Amino acid sequence: MLIRPERSASLKALFRPESVAVIGASSNILRFGGRPIDYMKRAGFEGAIYPVNPTRDVIQGLRAYPTLSAIGDSIDCALVSVPTDETVAAIRDCAEAGVKAAIVFSAGFAENGPAGRALQDEMVAIARASGMRLLGPNCMGAFHAGHRFYGTFTVTFEDQIPPPGNVGLVSQSGGYGGYVMRHAAMREIGVAAWATTGNEADIDAGELMLHLAGDDDVEVIVTYLEGLRNGAAFVEGLAAAKAAGKPVVAMKVGRTEEGRVAAASHTASLTGEDAIYDAVFEEFGVIRASTSRELLDMTYALSRGRRPRGDRVGVVSISGGVGVQICDYVADAGLSLGVSPDALRQELTSLVPAASTRNPIDMTGLVSMNHDLMEKTMDATLASGAFDAVVVFLGICGMTPSMAEPLRDVIIRAQERHPEALVLLSVTAPEDEMPGYSRGGVLAFEDPADAIAALKALWRAPTPGQRAALMAPGPAVALPEGAGRLDEAKAKALLAGLGLRPPREERAADAAGAAAAAERIGGAVALKIVSPDIAHKTEAGGVALRLSGADAVRAAAEAMLPRVAQAAPEARLDGFLVSEMVTDGAEMLLGLTRDPIFGPMVTVGAGGTLVELLKDTAVARAPVTEAAAKAMILSLRTAPLLTGWRGSPALDVDALARAIAALSSAFAATPRLATIEVNPVVVRAQGLVALYAVIETSLGAKEEEHHERR
Repeated sequence: MLIRPERSASLKALFRPESVAVIGASSNILRFGGRPIDYMKRAGFEGAIYPVNPTRDVIQGLRAYPTLSAIGDSIDCALVSVPTDETVAAIRDCAEAGVKAAIVFSAGFAENGPAGRALQDEMVAIARASGMRLLGPNCMGAFHAGHRFYGTFTVTFEDQIPPPGNVGLVSQSGGYGGYVMRHAAMREIGVAAWATTGNEADIDAGELMLHLAGDDDVEVIVTYLEGLRNGAAFVEGLAAAKAAGKPVVAMKVGRTEEGRVAAASHTASLTGEDAIYDAVFEEFGVIRASTSRELLDMTYALSRGRRPRGDRVGVVSISGGVGVQICDYVADAGLSLGVSPDALRQELTSLVPAASTRNPIDMTGLVSMNHDLMEKTMDATLASGAFDAVVVFLGICGMTPSMAEPLRDVIIRAQERHPEALVLLSVTAPEDEMPGYSRGGVLAFEDPADAIAALKALWRAPTPGQRAALMAPGPAVALPEGAGRLDEAKAKALLAGLGLRPPREERAADAAGAAAAAERIGGAVALKIVSPDIAHKTEAGGVALRLSGADAVRAAAEAMLPRVAQAAPEARLDGFLVSEMVTDGAEMLLGLTRDPIFGPMVTVGAGGTLVELLKDTAVARAPVTEAAAKAMILSLRTAPLLTGWRGSPALDVDALARAIAALSSAFAATPRLATIEVNPVVVRAQGLVALYAVIETSLGAKEEEHHERR
């Protein structure tokens, strides 16, 4: 379900309301109904604040109202902080008063089981009938720093309200959203807008990201995800952020089975396979963080707005050993180590004859004590133009009073003299002094690995105007009526119509027919049982390979029937398929499935009997273009087997890419195609051969309707 423009536009009332009602308002600034009022007053919110509480006349110096209707003014946003059993009535009051958006703090809904789900559904029905938008329930709310609106009870602002910045944060967990917000303030990462989604009864993470992609105050988007229900809305938000050149940093939890179970029980949400999330992130340039520290480091770097011109990294270190470590981090990040030009090496050697001037540059411990040497080293390195980013390791110098301030200042001065350069500094310093290193454009981190992770994020971040390469689906494929698995012969016939041909093969009704087919094909053949009910024929004894001559094929067929019948007694057996043996080329897997969150997905990988062992696959949303398909193929660890490994001939990667594009297009256009798996498809020096295929279909809309009536 795509987001209707008018519904997205209505989120303005959520982030930039002109009037706010607090239902369940409290004079106690430490209560859920008291914190938002306190925060907005301290922040200088310029709109109207209407506390609603039938037992108070004045709350925090503001006139209080017994009911929402008693206010007698239009309300953009209502904050609902009442017991669970009073929440539905409060939402009904909001709908009758024409409230545009409501933030529901109250818990005890879908996350608590069927009874809570029923209350939540009733609340949503009331809101949608009136056109009101809902954030939550069971959420910590939202704020927009530039608008000075703080519709949240997070404890983050109890001691201070930090200055606004350019980061937008969307978190499905309120507690984690508050945690990141607090640590962002400690790192002097300014947050422009923040929202926690709770149960996502109406507004979800994707819709909030779409809104932030269009918010001029937001330049970087950060999201914490446990699971999604509406993949289309999420994709729309990512596409908008990419087109706007706004980097997205995502923390997606639930990578393991244990994590997925925990996430589902916590938010009553569904989680998809982690590889599918990775594929969607890759498509839209999302930068995935694996830890909170990584998320904060990446966000910090991206929020400063500095981007490297290329991927050449220079390293300046006071420790040769750490310099080598940094080189490893650079390689792991997929960046390249720049080369020190001769002129730079000569200049550095003239400064410190014992220096190691190749990259990594080790100027020895002298530069930590002779600050003039460090300044000249930085000037020479940055002026050389040999590096797109320079990582400087100072170690514990930041904890040493005689070194900390002088070294910090010379590096900052060098950065200011070379504003086009990107400098990342690794230094250990007191926590309250670390922000002082982030001046003049320098990016400061404690550990060099953190600096390189942040640099990788800067390198991968999208630029304005980038859009995903899209391919229109179609045309649809004609399928037989009913649902189920096509037998192998029918599956291959369907694939042949899409340009993925099978080997020379014939179908036979019995052993004699199989023997005759083998004579016509000639040479060594493969014999396989034909059954729509057996997906893995080898395990059922339904495959015989490298058979030569009619007698051998007849004997194999006669032995195969009783063996398969015993192994799969319920399976329908519809004869045999006799195929030429294909012995050249590389075996690949091509699969298409329908993910419940993101829809049609295509997978390509190393195939054959070792597919589960190798687990070397690439996944993308379908359909994909030929160019995107080729990029998927070349991303595989086993791609060299296709492109000429150790003198072996290069295989027809372009033909495989065309097949992936064609099948993904047809699959996306044919909703009744439930799954397609071609394993193996043999990639040859010229062309492909589909040796085995499984295709499963589902009922059409009319068939489902008829089936339900029955």
